[in-house]
Amino acid sequence: MKLCDIERKIGNRIPLAWAEDWDNCGLSVGDPSQNILRIALALDFTEDTVNLAISKKCQLLFTHHPAIFHPMKSIILYKPTPRAIALAIKNEIAVYSSHTNWDSSPEGVNFCLADKLELIDIKPLLRPTISNGAWGLGAVGELTSAIDMNDCLRMLKGRWHVSSCIGYGEVSRKIKKIAIGGGSCGNMWQDAVKANADVFITSDVTYHQRQDLLGMGLNLIITDHGEMERVSLPTLSEIIEKETFLPVVILEETPVKQITIL
Repeated sequence: MKLCDIERKIGNRIPLAWAEDWDNCGLSVGDPSQNILRIALALDFTEDTVNLAISKKCQLLFTHHPAIFHPMKSIILYKPTPRAIALAIKNEIAVYSSHTNWDSSPEGVNFCLADKLELIDIKPLLRPTISNGAWGLGAVGELTSAIDMNDCLRMLKGRWHVSSCIGYGEVSRKIKKIAIGGGSCGNMWQDAVKANADVFITSDVTYHQRQDLLGMGLNLIITDHGEMERVSLPTLSEIIEKETFLPVVILEETPVKQITIL
């Protein structure tokens, strides 16, 4: 299948119009006329994932996080992203990303996270400002019965398969209504308060965001940004396969090395 046809088919299912204005989704590397036989799916665009795509004999690397996120004034090959771009071009690996448009999809990151927790009455935490078919950002829903904070942490670790999660707030608080911000959504804590959530789950929260939301009586759980978003990759893989009729392989990315002192 031609790369331009894949762009069109994926764009119909996960439109670029759903992306935030500051984002850079879609095709960032490649020739639209290139023939694609096999697709690699990864969270990040790195030298590691490009090499894995090459080893899996894929012609398209489909990522969640964009290959080119900030404007680039030069491509200097001692820097990681330019090296990965050069490697992709040299090996004829096209690169396409669905970032905040996947976050905003009714099938996307936030819905997948909420669904894995078996929440009921799942809704977006922040609805889109314009009506273009996007679902919205974040998710909020309820457990069928309240659990304590420690059980909530155990549930997240087990169902999302994250290496760790850290809770803040009242340990004795019963958790029933859960607000989720898949990825770096610390600025959405006020939306979690407005939704009357018992806990807000996200990553990359600043010190002052944490202080403010705890001061408003909201419990907080922080987990790894990448591990949280990887929960949605199997669903994204199924969508790509259904739309393109091409085989998709989810790449096993090298985890970030953590050094912890207990």
